[in-house]
Amino acid sequence: MAFNLLGCTRSASYGNRPVVVVNDKTLIAEEFAERLAHRLKDLDALSAKDPGHIRRAKETVVNDFVVQCLVSQWAEIKNIQVSSEEVDAEINKVRAGYPDDSAFRQALADQGLSLSDWREKMRYSVLEKAVFKTLHDSAPPTEGDVASYYQANKESFKRKERIFLRQILVDDEAKANLMRQETKTQDFADLAKKYSIAPDGRNGGAVGWIEKGTVDYFDPLFSQPIGFLSQPISSPFGFHIVKVEKKQPAQVLPIEAVKDLIIRDLQAKKEQAVYLKWLDGQIRSSRIQKDLELIDAMQITTRGENE
Repeated sequence: MAFNLLGCTRSASYGNRPVVVVNDKTLIAEEFAERLAHRLKDLDALSAKDPGHIRRAKETVVNDFVVQCLVSQWAEIKNIQVSSEEVDAEINKVRAGYPDDSAFRQALADQGLSLSDWREKMRYSVLEKAVFKTLHDSAPPTEGDVASYYQANKESFKRKERIFLRQILVDDEAKANLMRQETKTQDFADLAKKYSIAPDGRNGGAVGWIEKGTVDYFDPLFSQPIGFLSQPISSPFGFHIVKVEKKQPAQVLPIEAVKDLIIRDLQAKKEQAVYLKWLDGQIRSSRIQKDLELIDAMQITTRGENE
């Protein structure tokens, strides 16, 4: 969907009017219109005209511009630079996700981006990462930090009772009964590899760990002992012969089992706090002006409304 911003298109002088100024960087109305249209382009006509959507999109465009300016200006002050090789490496990572160059360029076209515009976005992305790296304290959380977090969040580390299952899935009950008989003289995993129609058949029918309440037709197996072999269980997928191989009671995971997860979470929170403190400082020390009246006056029309 294409958009016109009425407030930006009625006169050339209006299109050059400053919308946001951050120190020596200016976002004019015409550029603001392009950014807003790009943010709203994937919405249907009704959503794109919704005042709430438009207000949030305008706020995002303004905030993104402010942050981009502050990051770029900080990089300039601190002499943080990114090389063409670094940008190319990041670009190649993205391109590798497409089957060929034609598909990649089509994806850019679908986003309304030229290759040069997209490259500039990637250059900023690499620069942003380089700036953030200089802000964050790389010291890992201490053992005390980890222990305190674990004690404060024990509820989130609770795990329900679970069982480890292996299955043979077939498409009718007679086959299922036959498979059950065969398990008395043949290895269950070998039979699953030969006859199961489930994807896990390739792995000897290993379903893996199932928590209680996850799969309703497996729940009755939680009351059975290790080694139990079920009668055929009917489901929307067919008929299952299921073997209970392991059991674990409900428990709170020990700190050793979740330590890496806690460290990642603490590090992420620490980095976020440092970044927000930095951003607040930059905003306070910068000259930032917004023409809120102009921003509020801008309207959205979909293609064809004024044709």
